[in-house]
Amino acid sequence: MYKILIVDDERNERTGIEKLIRRFHYPLEIRQAARGQEALEIMERERVDILLTDIKMPFMTGMELIENVHKKGIYPICVIYSAYGEFEYAQNAISLGVVQYLLKPIKISEFQELFDRLLSMCEEEEKQKIQNEQLKQSMKMAENERLHRQILRYLESESSDLSYVVQSDFEQHTWIPVVLCNYSYLFSRFWENYENDMYNIIGKNAFIINKDDSQLLIFMRADELQSGKTIEKICEDLISLSKTKYQSEIFMIVGAECGKISELKSEYEKMREQLDYQFFLTESSYFIEEENRFIKKKSDMLPLYFEKIATCCRLKDYSGMKAEFEKAFEYVEKTVGFSSIYIKFTFSEEIKQCCEILNNSERILEVVEDIYDSHSISQVKSAVLHLIDDLAQSQTGYPNESRTVFLAKRFVHDHFQDCTLSVSSIADELNLSAAYLSTLFKTETKQTLVKYISSYRLEKAKELLVTTNMKIVDVSEKVGYMNTSYFISLFRNNTGCSPAKYRERTFRNE
Repeated sequence: MYKILIVDDERNERTGIEKLIRRFHYPLEIRQAARGQEALEIMERERVDILLTDIKMPFMTGMELIENVHKKGIYPICVIYSAYGEFEYAQNAISLGVVQYLLKPIKISEFQELFDRLLSMCEEEEKQKIQNEQLKQSMKMAENERLHRQILRYLESESSDLSYVVQSDFEQHTWIPVVLCNYSYLFSRFWENYENDMYNIIGKNAFIINKDDSQLLIFMRADELQSGKTIEKICEDLISLSKTKYQSEIFMIVGAECGKISELKSEYEKMREQLDYQFFLTESSYFIEEENRFIKKKSDMLPLYFEKIATCCRLKDYSGMKAEFEKAFEYVEKTVGFSSIYIKFTFSEEIKQCCEILNNSERILEVVEDIYDSHSISQVKSAVLHLIDDLAQSQTGYPNESRTVFLAKRFVHDHFQDCTLSVSSIADELNLSAAYLSTLFKTETKQTLVKYISSYRLEKAKELLVTTNMKIVDVSEKVGYMNTSYFISLFRNNTGCSPAKYRERTFRNE
């Protein structure tokens, strides 16, 4: 329903016009004002679509009212009426954009003709506003998508060159980066609904980037968390949403606040190092960087570090073992509540397990004695890390696991069309743990298996786009993505253009 404001110092005139509007059942919400100043106050407070004003009024004429309204940046459809039909009034009215100059007494036929026209103009203006808003939204989305692609390219590249990144208003705020992982087909099956549900939790001014088949990058505005909505609450809400509505487990790494794009690089690298821990978890969880360390809420982190150490041990990845032990020691040093006997026992047992996996028990007793004789955590740490260094020096070469990686790649090539393809399904096929396969693949190829799956699917999609006339929706399904909009978003973020634009550019040899 549109709103009309009738302005006249004569009460009977205002009431008469209102009765005519109601008599002909025009869908208008009616407001009245006896003075120009009163009308201005109403229009500053409420949206008015039609301004119907008398010319001759005390203190402020109808023409002055329209001028003041326009000065305030308010532009309703303006109609003036008066018992005076002088040409100069009509001239001034036209210069102010008045659509009609109506004489008193008002003729019924002219009144109906005028209001039919006014309602048509209101409808046309409303359509135009909607189109303009849609255009603005489209331009904003295009600008955001471009920024998202450039940020992803910057984070994934080896270079620290920021010259190609459109920084726009990104650096006007402080952002909290989040990596969200899911290894079912949550994203590809339920993308639009899940994305909307996430925005309801993380805030409309946040943004989400599709990174690959199982990972999203989320950037939340830090200044929008002032209302008492903590990071922990957001993570728990996202987990609850994913589990209850979509029956999916998720894993999240939450980084520290970043005020500049350049700060994201080191923060992102630090966050990526934590991703392997998800393979040792059976339920949804999240890590939050706090005081320069990662914590897992409501649970002890040591079992996860030790699981990763055991996996690195099986791979004879001594640098990986050492890095995880260092994280474990840093964790216990900064966490209140661990007793000295617990620390000595726990790390002794882990050293025993490592030596058993490596079939090297020569120094177990010596190191365990050193651990129990230690008077500080630094001495325990020194004994453990010295043992890892000695074990690394005693080994020559690297175990030949290339066949496992070869079989994993071949499985991807044979099953990339399957929407359920994942690290876990490949590991099950090869009779390995997902953690072992993931770490092995990354160690040998310097690339995660998840990224390999996503890249292979997108390459196959490119082939189909340039060698067939297949519809985009069919290409999406052919390479394992059930949700076309998710596929298009993922394709755009990784190639810089939509599938349709990629096909068009290829045919034009651009």
